[in-house]
Amino acid sequence: MRAPEVDDLLGELQHPLLPTIESLRNELLAVPGVTESVKWNAPNYALTDDFATMNLRRPTAVQLILHTGARPKPDHPEIDVGPLAKWVRRADRNRLVATFTEAPITDNQLAQVRILIARWVAQLR
Repeated sequence: MRAPEVDDLLGELQHPLLPTIESLRNELLAVPGVTESVKWNAPNYALTDDFATMNLRRPTAVQLILHTGARPKPDHPEIDVGPLAKWVRRADRNRLVATFTEAPITDNQLAQVRILIARWVAQLR
């Protein structure tokens, strides 16, 4: 369900990649049981714990960060992330980062995002 605080945030946002942000948001909201909120002045998504946050700080890029929430998980499984995302490893806080620099997002990228989110969520459950 769309959170009013995220609607408000994006309504005031002057980001040139807003169509890409909305496409990513729609994909994340399609995850069964997901809740949406604002965290670090950006859209954030959770199941039992936070698992995805957008980084909207740069006007030339939007990053989708898939993470394991507030608690470190050293036994985080390897998943095939395809060409869209990169692993960022910091001690026991592994995360995936997908960076988008154009709007709108392409159909190919959107299909890859859908697969990436599904794989990420599957390993969280």
